[in-house]
Amino acid sequence: MQAVLNVARNAVQAVGDQGRVVFRTRAERLLTIGQKRHRLVLRAEIEDTGPGIPDELRDRVFYPMVTSKPNGTGLGLSIAQDIINQHGGMIEFSSQPGQTVFRLYLPLEGAYG
Repeated sequence: MQAVLNVARNAVQAVGDQGRVVFRTRAERLLTIGQKRHRLVLRAEIEDTGPGIPDELRDRVFYPMVTSKPNGTGLGLSIAQDIINQHGGMIEFSSQPGQTVFRLYLPLEGAYG
C-alpha cells in the first residue's frame, strides 16, 4: 500500500490542478522477475499526464535524495522500490512529456521452475 501511495502522490503532484492520473491493474501469467519465474503476478500501473521525468534524472529516479521538486525529499520512489523488492517484485517506468507510467509487479504466488 505504501509503495502505491508514494507513486500516486508523485503522479498527483506532477499533474497539479490540471491533468489526469489513471490506475490500472492486471494479472500477468508466467512472468520472470529477477531470476525467478512466477505463475501469477499483479501488475499495477499508475499513469499521469504531467510533464514527465527530466532526462537527467531518469537513471537515478529510484536513488534516495533525488528529486526535481523544490520541496521534495527524494525518498518516495526509493522507498517504493525497496518495499516492492522486499516482496519479490519490481518497479519500472516509462516517461515522456504528457505521459508517465509506473508499473509495479508483485508476485501473487511463489516462484517455480
